[in-house]
Amino acid sequence: MSVVEHDARDVRSFVLFWICRIVLKTLMRVIPVSDASLGRIKIVDEWAARDARPVRGARVEKAVIAGAPVERITPERLDDPRTAVLYLHGGAFFACGLDSHRAVAAAVARELGATVVNVQYRQCPEAGVGTSVHDGYSVYRAMRDSGEFDAIVVAGDSAGGYIAAKVVEYAARDGLDRPDAYIGFSPLLNLAPSADRSSRRDAMLPIRKIEKLRPFYERGPVPLDGPLDATGDAVAVVFPPAVVVCASGEALEKDAMDLRSSLDRAGVPNEIHLFRGQIHAFPAAVPGSPHTKEAVRASAAFVRRALDADRETESQADSA
Repeated sequence: MSVVEHDARDVRSFVLFWICRIVLKTLMRVIPVSDASLGRIKIVDEWAARDARPVRGARVEKAVIAGAPVERITPERLDDPRTAVLYLHGGAFFACGLDSHRAVAAAVARELGATVVNVQYRQCPEAGVGTSVHDGYSVYRAMRDSGEFDAIVVAGDSAGGYIAAKVVEYAARDGLDRPDAYIGFSPLLNLAPSADRSSRRDAMLPIRKIEKLRPFYERGPVPLDGPLDATGDAVAVVFPPAVVVCASGEALEKDAMDLRSSLDRAGVPNEIHLFRGQIHAFPAAVPGSPHTKEAVRASAAFVRRALDADRETESQADSA
């Protein structure tokens, strides 16, 4: 229910912003959208993201949950073994994975003092968004059914933020316990063709090119259920407390503000953090930067408050 602005720009952020705007955004505009080009991008992305270095302050264990490859990241300081975070990586539904997002998932684990399950879901061009959401939701259901955790937080950046929001919606649809909190780092929240955004001030995302990915998003084998727009009132009423981090002026800032408006109308606690001079999904893209650390700290602090408030409410109900 509040918007917090951060204006701690530095030289590194300034240089990165303009490199992305001049080089990366230009490349994204000119690269054709096809099965072949997406396949080549995925190969390059997987090669660039590989990282065999150990994660500082956490243990990483590979596993398979509900058929999806995952990494279970457990911080050395495990404050609450009964709380977990389901993390869903970004990448426009066709790029990135466990390697590229291990650092941000581990940062969330360390800051929150809780286990993070980092998920590799199926992506384009082999599978559409409905399948990506199905995979993320299947892992969430398995985590709930395991009985290991009392509280599960859903989190994601960019496209992963959309999957996390649909997990909330699907859980409500099926009568499951909803996630206990939501963390979004520059979350994509509206896939409707009518979504009205501008990428004029965005350092990375050319919205018109992303719209050309729609035929890939609509591929099966699992169809997408529910509204394409996850910021509407119908979804907001089932949302848990939510914290969202964005770069000021990025194209997806509008998604964050639309969600905030709906959550406010529904009376759901929420907090939006806007960072000036940063790039889209900077907590995942620039791990370890001062701004990323600040964003992760703010998100973890919000989640701790939300979980504490929920426990206090339950305690009062039990004693009544």
